Amino acid sequence: MKPPELIAALKAKNPKILDDVPEKKAEQILRAALTLIRETVEAAPKGDLAIGMLGRFKINEVTKGEGSEATPTRRVVFIPAKPVDKDAAGEGKGEGKGKGEGKAKGKAGA
Repeated sequence: MKPPELIAALKAKNPKILDDVPEKKAEQILRAALTLIRETVEAAPKGDLAIGMLGRFKINEVTKGEGSEATPTRRVVFIPAKPVDKDAAGEGKGEGKGKGEGKAKGKAGA
């Protein structure tokens, strides 16, 4: 999707969300946000990068080819965040750990 399509989808989902914001300004804001996310992912070291309400990016460095043709490259995998539970959203829930997530972290060495 291109920024104008995203703006149109936002307006279709919630017509009041961009009520007083001119379309060109909304597009500039969206482009700036997407650019910031892209630059953050590009600059992130190997590991997990979490971006609230969006999800996680798993960043790995892998080697393609063998011997003298081996070239290091970055592999980025996007894992979308779980949908926010509208009933629990007012209680500060819905973001972060989902069902069963986080339970195995302390048991890695066990």
